[in-house]
Amino acid sequence: MHKAYPHYLTRNVESLNELWAFHFEEGKSLNDIDTSALTFADSLPVPGAFDACPSYLGKRGTGAYRRTLHIEPGTTAQLEFEAVSFAARILVDGVRLAEHFCGYTPFSVTVPPSAQRERTLLVLAENRFDFERIPMHEHFFDFYQFGGIIRPVWLHHLKGSHIASVQVDATDYAGGAITVRGRIADLGTNAGKVTITVLDTPLAPATTITDAEGNFTAGFVIPAPRAWSHESPHLYRLRVEHAEDDTIVRFGLREIKTEGRTVLLNGSPLRLFGYNRHEYFPNFGPSTPFAQMVNDVQILQDMGCNFVRGSHYPQDQRFLDLCDERGLLFWEENLGWGQKPHQLVHALYQEHHYTSLVEMTERSYNHPCIVIWGFLNEAATDTPDAYRPIFEKSKGYLRAEGGNRLIACASNRMKADLFFEEVDIVCVNFYPGWYGAEDHPDPLALIPEHFADFFEFLDKRGLGNKPFFISEIGCEALYGWRDQQRDFHSEEYQHDYLARVCHEVVNDKRHLGVCLWHFSDARTYSGGRALGRPRAFNNKGTFDEYRRPKLSRDAVRTAFRNRAKTASATG
Repeated sequence: MHKAYPHYLTRNVESLNELWAFHFEEGKSLNDIDTSALTFADSLPVPGAFDACPSYLGKRGTGAYRRTLHIEPGTTAQLEFEAVSFAARILVDGVRLAEHFCGYTPFSVTVPPSAQRERTLLVLAENRFDFERIPMHEHFFDFYQFGGIIRPVWLHHLKGSHIASVQVDATDYAGGAITVRGRIADLGTNAGKVTITVLDTPLAPATTITDAEGNFTAGFVIPAPRAWSHESPHLYRLRVEHAEDDTIVRFGLREIKTEGRTVLLNGSPLRLFGYNRHEYFPNFGPSTPFAQMVNDVQILQDMGCNFVRGSHYPQDQRFLDLCDERGLLFWEENLGWGQKPHQLVHALYQEHHYTSLVEMTERSYNHPCIVIWGFLNEAATDTPDAYRPIFEKSKGYLRAEGGNRLIACASNRMKADLFFEEVDIVCVNFYPGWYGAEDHPDPLALIPEHFADFFEFLDKRGLGNKPFFISEIGCEALYGWRDQQRDFHSEEYQHDYLARVCHEVVNDKRHLGVCLWHFSDARTYSGGRALGRPRAFNNKGTFDEYRRPKLSRDAVRTAFRNRAKTASATG
């Protein structure tokens, strides 16, 4: 059964995170690979992006990873991949077992029993852009997309029926009431016994019996309950045991909801201040080292942030675990960036989008830090015929299966967006004073003007009593470029820009808050398209890619920390 965190590895779970044998076929797709001809003269770390390594830097094709598994003869095992980018094909002993087509979501593969203890695992990872086969990944996305086994891999040694899922819902966060739901796989037609223990409490273990399909439910009331919040991120642990299998998950007691313009966390008004964050670090691409994740969280907290948006794809579970522990509220988002009508109506795109949405939700369900589910960032919300079918299916699934979270779709269509009424928060990505403002005599003055104009629009449309959130705003600054004229791309202009944004948002409670674009500079387009992005980076980070602060750091830090102090003092 999957774990909540690497150090919660329970019995029967083995880490496969180490060096694997590697072979690369440039320009070839999964379907072009002759697995009998692979030579495996190299070895690469898992997790890791092969095209972030010097030997394969920037190359597109298919990487082949191979390693030996040791599985007890006659028993079934399960491989759990946290993410393989873009597309993956999994083979064991030369037999194709599975394929997967979203590079940021987790998936599991059952390894059938064999008389042999030693088994050969082969993972093919393709990073070629091919909309007709791999429609979730597109060449026009404003972030560089890497290939490989980019997140951890685990091997579950199964002993027959086993725990397939566990979900914990706080049905009464203040009273400590929780409901535990789950499923036992490969149970057959017989009911099975499940023992559930809420650890670190005086509660006695409870035993329940599954139904014929393996589903089970149990309820608990935690004595002297402690709620999870930004200020006090208390976590509980839950152990589930069945036959020879067990798992430990973490959860928190909290409630998120809206009342008019206000978002309430555990009954108290909440405002959100933080950053969009890509999973990126130089030399490693999207496989950010865990130590750097810890550093990022510490930087965010030092800045006075209480919120992070995972742009624009599901994030590494280790980062979400850190947010649980440190009390950083989180927006978890399915992979998407600027999909046009012809993509939204494509049957395979719709299938893969829904599959990855389910994978994201099921994997991240127990994280209390996640207060918003998002999908289809900057999609064609001005074309209802193309957008509505995929929107309705996604929203319907999240309403039914997403637990206690709000739903948002970040939009850049502004007044042309036709779906603001149908989400919990009006979220807009806009950049007044940056794009199209080059010749304006006072571009910073455009910031409050655009805010006021959009609020007037919302009021006229009847949306004035709905939470409004700036899900992206910012401007580029090249680290180290100081300019006395404070011109565009200088650190001085970014400082003034973000200071103005923070001042306007912090002091006007009509704003739910702001999620600045972006936490740190990140690699984007390659080739000719990179001409529009100096250094081939999106340089809007308050920090550069190595997390070195730009001048704007102090302006944002002062505004966010003073806001946090004021909010604490006023209760």
